[in-house]
Amino acid sequence: MNDIRTQYDEFAQDFSVNQEEKNQINRFEMRSMTGTDLTNQKVLDLACGDGIDAEYYRTIGATVVGLDASQSLIDIAKTKYPSVEFIQGFAENIPFENNSFDAVFTKYAIMTSPDMKQIFNEMFRVLKPGGLLVYLVTHPFRQFIERKKLASDYFKQVIVDCLILEGTVELKEPTHTMNEYFNLDFFSKFEMIDYKEVWDPAAEQINGGKYPGFFIVKAKKK
Repeated sequence: MNDIRTQYDEFAQDFSVNQEEKNQINRFEMRSMTGTDLTNQKVLDLACGDGIDAEYYRTIGATVVGLDASQSLIDIAKTKYPSVEFIQGFAENIPFENNSFDAVFTKYAIMTSPDMKQIFNEMFRVLKPGGLLVYLVTHPFRQFIERKKLASDYFKQVIVDCLILEGTVELKEPTHTMNEYFNLDFFSKFEMIDYKEVWDPAAEQINGGKYPGFFIVKAKKK
């Protein structure tokens, strides 16, 4: 799984260029969910990529730390956005103390782990009481379709190949069920504020269908 978590090292530069040129509806939907005023908020951008979102959060008032598994993307982020602190690391072991952040924002990240429970535990741990969590992930329905097998077992985890950024980048992801995102453990830690499913025109369109490419959750730490 570490190979999957660091796969961006292989195409970091292409990803950084293409995500600025191709349709990025996820970026705008994510920003809409996080809000437009983060004045004096300490934000963790978990799986920050090349830093484009972290820089945005900084420009609207936040003090931001970006964390990503890919050292290559972290190197790009440091060059592009020197006013933001960037660190290489994994979401399963966030290198910060308890109650460190007012908000944790993460996009296309936690679903790259085969077992997300530890990541939810870590996000809960580093958030201050009442802190804001916004996460965006590949929709399980999309992952199921991307198996491309009529006899697929939704409940069996497999690795799927998914095309993003209008087919310019191919990724590997473990599949997940909705229950892995929404279960008693999650609701014991967080209060959900908002939820949105979105069609992603930049994702691969299997058989010409129109279905949710990702969903976004907005919640606060209990």
